[in-house]
Amino acid sequence: MSQVPVIDPFQGSLSQQQEPKKSRTGCIVLGVGGGCLIALLICGGIITTGVVGVFALIKSSEPYTESLAKAQTNVELQSTIGDPIEPSVIVQGNINLENDGGDADLNYSVSGPNGTATVHVTGTKSGGAWNYSRMDATTQAGTKIDLLDEPPSDNVNEASD
Repeated sequence: MSQVPVIDPFQGSLSQQQEPKKSRTGCIVLGVGGGCLIALLICGGIITTGVVGVFALIKSSEPYTESLAKAQTNVELQSTIGDPIEPSVIVQGNINLENDGGDADLNYSVSGPNGTATVHVTGTKSGGAWNYSRMDATTQAGTKIDLLDEPPSDNVNEASD
């Protein structure tokens, strides 16, 4: 004799019986957490792009490039911190430009094999030309090296010929 499943007329057939509902809390937490993570990554990317853009803009400015070139070729600074002289990534200060005028006040570090120095450049731009009131490097020992002073040329007589 085979057994036949008993069907309760009040509950319906066996196929209509429902299994307990599963919680969807895990999906909601994962969705909200993932969405917040994506929002943070996007905001972080925008901020990073802005900071890198500002540093690139300052590093391409004439006060920065001129002062760095003078620091890298200054014999006194080379003898103090060594050669080659490399700039740091971070530049502090500000540049304000409007048409053919403006002003700049920048600080940044340079380093060589024997030490580091801080370059400070201050200048104003008028009629498209920069005039610097300060361009110097201060070594770790506190020695200030003026980068505006041009060394006397050995060929003074050649200019008058």
